[in-house]
Amino acid sequence: MRRMWAVSLALGALLAFLLTYSILQERKEVEVQIQEQLTNIPDLTFVKVDGQEIKLSDYRGKVLLLNFWAVWCPPCKEELPIFEKAYKKYKHLGFEVIAVNTDTSERAMKEFLKENNYSFTFVRPKDDIEKQLKLFGLPTSYLIDRDGSVKKVKMGVYRELEKDLSEVFK
Repeated sequence: MRRMWAVSLALGALLAFLLTYSILQERKEVEVQIQEQLTNIPDLTFVKVDGQEIKLSDYRGKVLLLNFWAVWCPPCKEELPIFEKAYKKYKHLGFEVIAVNTDTSERAMKEFLKENNYSFTFVRPKDDIEKQLKLFGLPTSYLIDRDGSVKKVKMGVYRELEKDLSEVFK
């Protein structure tokens, strides 16, 4: 009986170790990929709600928040008012927000926007974003400086946006 208990304990400890190791390795890979994105963000093309195409490079010279979100994502919808507040506060300094909707249906985004009044730019990706940029979940935001360099990648609700903007606009 003691032997069975000892074997069970040893197997449990081994399983816990392997699980922890696996999680840490995956986290390292994500961190490396995020670091790569900090220096290698491509010049993405988007389509605005009115059908006009825009490119990321159109925003050079401005501080840009590039946010990936979806209507079905509660944390995504939670942070949109945070973006609106920051946009109103910093737009006169050259701050822009592009909210990239990743829903499979454009209709879902348009219905959401009819019910919610935001003054910043909402777009859909023109091409397959996944091929150009690795997204690890939603919401994901990129804070990009005037030179086009990514200053921060934020996964999850971007509650500290105003703090980060105050640093960028110092």
